[in-house]
Amino acid sequence: MTPNLILLEARIRKELDHLEKLVEELRSVNKIKDPGAKSFRPRVYASILHDFYSGMEKIFINIAREIDHSVPADRGWHRELLDQMTLDIPDKRPAVLDDELASRIRQYLSFRHRFRNLYGYELEPDRLEELTQNMGGCLQKLKRRLEAFFELLPDITEPL
Repeated sequence: MTPNLILLEARIRKELDHLEKLVEELRSVNKIKDPGAKSFRPRVYASILHDFYSGMEKIFINIAREIDHSVPADRGWHRELLDQMTLDIPDKRPAVLDDELASRIRQYLSFRHRFRNLYGYELEPDRLEELTQNMGGCLQKLKRRLEAFFELLPDITEPL
């Protein structure tokens, strides 16, 4: 495996560690039983969810840059990047995500957009609850996909 691909795997593993810490942080927040927590819990959830999507996106950017040599840059680049990860690119790499996982991750992308364009009090508590409840499962699926991807990295050859 080339040095660039070894570095790519290390970067992805570091981001996965960060994503695990976010899931742990979420568990800690959920353990707070103080009635006053109800007022700040949605904002904390929103921040964690924003970070969660951003961490996944860093992984995808690294793959797009190091293997695909093409990171989308136009107006809808976030969605294009996610879609790019579902592509099986002959002679470069297999699909990183299957359609089902990409669809789940797209929900976090959509939330990220809303979070960045609304005031905190406008966020929907039920939606926050749903996304936070699904976060751990989404991360586990992503980790399984990436572990399978790591197994194939030695077969990927970089252009000279």
